[in-house]
Amino acid sequence: MELPDILSDHNLKAAAKLLHRYYHERDKKGLLSTGSYFDEWAGRGDTATKDVITDSDAVAVSMLSVTVPAKAMIGLAEPETAARITDLLKQIPTDTALSSLSQDQAEALLVDQGPAALLWRELRSTKNNRWGIGATTASKIMARKRPYLIPIWDEVIGQVCGAENSDDQWMNWHRLLTDGTGLPERLAEIHRLSAVELPLSELRILDVVLWRYGKDQGLGVRRRRGRKA
Repeated sequence: MELPDILSDHNLKAAAKLLHRYYHERDKKGLLSTGSYFDEWAGRGDTATKDVITDSDAVAVSMLSVTVPAKAMIGLAEPETAARITDLLKQIPTDTALSSLSQDQAEALLVDQGPAALLWRELRSTKNNRWGIGATTASKIMARKRPYLIPIWDEVIGQVCGAENSDDQWMNWHRLLTDGTGLPERLAEIHRLSAVELPLSELRILDVVLWRYGKDQGLGVRRRRGRKA
């Protein structure tokens, strides 16, 4: 996975314009994009429900053009499953930035038996994927609950970054954020230049800039039928 040029030093203003467009540009009906409401919808779920997947989370995720299937919401609310999810979320910090973690700390959270990795599998790897939650939807649910730590993944992001699938994406982003080339600082400057006043995480800035850039390049056409969001 490679960092696209749109996030380089000489493209800060261009990236900021993409971020500004996403949050401030109105369509022909005078409406903002639904995605611009994702970050703060229902208090972002950071209060009493920070360790629970709620109906408001499903609504927020729908603002990013995916749907959490009704059977998934029913299944996630089953007492045993809900208890496992809450237990895992309690082990994942709410306000810790991915860029602030050491390699060992990131691996402890995100890899193998780390709580985020276990939650990813809990959301996706039920018997025969009976809930119909794919990588994109799972990433958006997790980014909703832990926006500073979990990046959003979709086909546009994958194509922009030259990655075929979501495997290892978390540690790849950690590598790019901590390799000493100043990506966190550039993201902060993009945010400042954009005049977007929402308190966006580094990962959300990444997501919006790369997604908007990819869509402008005509990326995101599904390469195969039947892929779940």
